[in-house]
Amino acid sequence: MTNKPPFETWENMADEIAQFFISTETQTHAIDKLIKLKQGNRLLEDYWSEFVTWKELSGYNEVALVGLFKKGVHPALARKLVEIGQMRNSDSLDEWYKKALSFERSRREAIEEFGGRKNIENSGDVKKKPVLDVPRRDPNAMDVDRRRETRRCYNCGETGHLAARCSKPRKERREEIRIVEEAKEGFSIGRE
Repeated sequence: MTNKPPFETWENMADEIAQFFISTETQTHAIDKLIKLKQGNRLLEDYWSEFVTWKELSGYNEVALVGLFKKGVHPALARKLVEIGQMRNSDSLDEWYKKALSFERSRREAIEEFGGRKNIENSGDVKKKPVLDVPRRDPNAMDVDRRRETRRCYNCGETGHLAARCSKPRKERREEIRIVEEAKEGFSIGRE
């Protein structure tokens, strides 16, 4: 009768020990980091090194890690992995990384050889918005009539002219001013 060792490899034993001694706080923090982790404009290698650090502490299984990796890589790259690379959720995390790395390196080589945008954000089949052909105004032209419609006359209240050019009879403002001044005087007398 042969005794089977409890662990197949040294790495398996180290992983089991590490999982046993990781606190729930550390594990929760790692999971939170993995969920929020995005590649953005970084190289895939940089994203992967951070991903690997947190994946070891998360305790997640392979399927969950593939899902998080797929959500974290740049959307254009993830789309290419599924559409062109034929990647499936059942493929291993290492297969996802190797295929993604292959696509990103090919993209970088194409940029070096043929030119193009170096920003990862602009990769992929993104439709550009059409540019409207709006006539530009002369920067040296005077804006004489530009705000005429929005101006309001203080005399009659209509738009399109100012009180100085109003054709209607002038309002008597002096009476209004006298009433306000009397009210102020009455207010100050009442306070004394």
